[in-house]
Amino acid sequence: MSLERFELKKNIIHPLLAISFINFILMIVVLVMSTTVFAVPSGVAINFPTFREDTSPSGQQVEIVITSENVLYIDGKVVTLNELRRFLARRDLRSHAIMVKADRHSSMGRLADILDLCKGISNATVHVSTIL
Repeated sequence: MSLERFELKKNIIHPLLAISFINFILMIVVLVMSTTVFAVPSGVAINFPTFREDTSPSGQQVEIVITSENVLYIDGKVVTLNELRRFLARRDLRSHAIMVKADRHSSMGRLADILDLCKGISNATVHVSTIL
């Protein structure tokens, strides 16, 4: 039997160095994974009401349209935000459905203002949809 088979090769990494390198890599992986779990994206969460196909029990519906220029229409008439507030405060809309139709280029702030008005003043069912 030849002694060449039992000679140590000089380019093999020592086993203790390999184990410590693997431990180091595993610690880095655990650190990266634990920091990404705690990362929370910043932003504002807006919960919009869900859209249902049915109408109100009485079948009556008030339609509010917001155009891309943020012009408000109630049943086809141009109104301001104050007039909309007075309209919602004067009428008893609990048995009505309010359909808010917004253009996709309209302001989300204006839509949020109208949803707050509808929720705060009238206790009607509010539907939201987009128009093209």
